[in-house]
Amino acid sequence: MPAWEFDSVYESFSRMVYWTAYGALKSESDALDVSQEVFIRVLRHMKKLEDMSEAQLKSWLYRVTVNLCVDGKRRLKREVLADELPETPVSSECELLEPAAMNAETVRLVRGAVDSLPDIYRETVTLHYFSGLQYEEIAALQGVSEGTIKSRMSRAKGRLGELLKGGELHG
Repeated sequence: MPAWEFDSVYESFSRMVYWTAYGALKSESDALDVSQEVFIRVLRHMKKLEDMSEAQLKSWLYRVTVNLCVDGKRRLKREVLADELPETPVSSECELLEPAAMNAETVRLVRGAVDSLPDIYRETVTLHYFSGLQYEEIAALQGVSEGTIKSRMSRAKGRLGELLKGGELHG
């Protein structure tokens, strides 16, 4: 079993944590806030985490990230119910794929298409393409079969194709 140190945990999993949070929250700044909170918790629980296997640690980080996102959404709903207008997050044009392959307009369209997917498809796409996880790893994190993940990816790709070809996101 590996003896994890904070730097190796951050190096190995920060991308997965960020993209999991972004997939759930659809906000770059909120995803960064959640990522920061996740790694603060890593520091707090380092003794407990240092003897975990990679799969156990990945699962723990995923759960903490998802739980923080759910808590954030609840907080936002309470603020809206209290007749407070939530701040509109200002998001810089973040390159989602290879910078040389995509221009700012394409990035905007792809981001909009991914953000418009139902949560379960958006999360699966984000974990695979942006966090670099394999279907088997996503299935383990989400507690479903690999076939379910393949099905979700197929449906997500179909919907993304429709959105991007049909121009539903232009404007």
